[in-house]
Amino acid sequence: MTMWVEVTLQSSGSHDGSTRALAEDLQRIAAFAGATPLSTRFATREIPLKAPGWRLSVETLEGAQTLCAVRIEGAPLPGFMRYRTFARPAGEDLAASLIEFAEADDALREPLAKASQHAEPDTDATPEREVERIEWRIDAGGADILATLETSAQTLPTLRLAAPAVNGALDAVFSVAGEVIDAAPFCIAPDDAHASETGPVHAAKLDLPHNATRREAFVAIASSVAGQWFGNAAASRTGLGDEHVHQLRVAQRRLKTLLKLFRDYVDDAWNTRIAPDLKWFGDLLGAARDWDVFTDKTLPAYAEADDSAERWQTLIAAADVKRRVARDKVRDALASKRYARLTLAFVEWLARVASQEDASPMRFVAYAEKRIRKDYRRIARVADLTSLEAHERHRVRIHAKRLRYALEFFRSVTSRRTRKDTAKLLGELQTVLGEANDAAVAADRLASIPEATDYQRGFARAWGAASAKKDAQEGERLLRSMHRPRLKASI
Repeated sequence: MTMWVEVTLQSSGSHDGSTRALAEDLQRIAAFAGATPLSTRFATREIPLKAPGWRLSVETLEGAQTLCAVRIEGAPLPGFMRYRTFARPAGEDLAASLIEFAEADDALREPLAKASQHAEPDTDATPEREVERIEWRIDAGGADILATLETSAQTLPTLRLAAPAVNGALDAVFSVAGEVIDAAPFCIAPDDAHASETGPVHAAKLDLPHNATRREAFVAIASSVAGQWFGNAAASRTGLGDEHVHQLRVAQRRLKTLLKLFRDYVDDAWNTRIAPDLKWFGDLLGAARDWDVFTDKTLPAYAEADDSAERWQTLIAAADVKRRVARDKVRDALASKRYARLTLAFVEWLARVASQEDASPMRFVAYAEKRIRKDYRRIARVADLTSLEAHERHRVRIHAKRLRYALEFFRSVTSRRTRKDTAKLLGELQTVLGEANDAAVAADRLASIPEATDYQRGFARAWGAASAKKDAQEGERLLRSMHRPRLKASI
């Protein structure tokens, strides 16, 4: 059975979205110019499966039904996957056809064992979708690529670029994807779980298999981070809220932590094609998030603590203007070609890391233990937090945050007390030290706003000094009550 590699792009929403208009954009690209498009309309319905890595659907075209099964190989990445396909015509009795389908190939028997129970549509099944599809077969550097543009009422237009997984296929599909992004309103698609969400997407809990290799663990964690990143970017198209900004920022920080944990995966491709644009995007997110915190939390706290809350309203309004400007910059960035190229470059880099094999694979459990122990020592051995300078306490906060993220990444192999108590204390320590840092940053930020009075500047400095002392004491208490993180005894 042929292995395929596929890049999935989604309409960015900066177009009228019609199939015809998008197809015309694609036909102007050199790779598509000599190909003849083939248009069809069909109905499709997902059939629920409890087998991880498998998808099953039934397609109906001109009254004829076809069962389609997909087996995803390796960890699926947002916007990219390797897979094998199985297809078989279905008769009028769909349940019977599913049983025959499962028995037709040994690979299908287990994952499709109970699929016939969901043969008929019901309230729990995915509803049927009417899909318009346009296909092109294009030759890209000797690779035979099947380009499929699909639209339906329920989803944004999606373009899939698939090729048999032979030498050069990975280069070919990503090269054509780059041409598409440059010429048409497309970007990397989020994963299926977040494709239709509009609310903020939080970090998913990871359950890495105990026998996973270090590389497999890295790819799975990076894919999870990308799910949060791309999911929030897609969800924010209907309106970029402060929590979208926050979760995008969290995803970037989790990615930064991951790269600190697995430094040797950072190669020339990362440093030249991804890191500069990632910093550009991260700086925009950081500025927007800082203004959100300053406007919605810090200034209202000052106003509430003052004997005259009214005197702060002009300053809050001025800060809100700056907050809106910072958020508009993030919104513009998300809609830009530069951002689309960044996400494509990231997915391509991760797909290449996933495709490599280690000469001497290492179980990630041993690596996780080493990294957790090292990161814990960095915060456990610091002097009394109340005796440190503000910038030194900020470094402790950064290390605590990295350790907390590491415990989230490796949660499947950590002890119950580590997952519950240690991780909780790390979160509280990060929050406490973060509040002190926010107060210090706020004092500097307030001093730069023309609308601020001398009284307000002095108020912010006094608040920051008091917060630093109080939060350092509480941080010290939390730090010394923390137990050393441990892995499960059974591993």
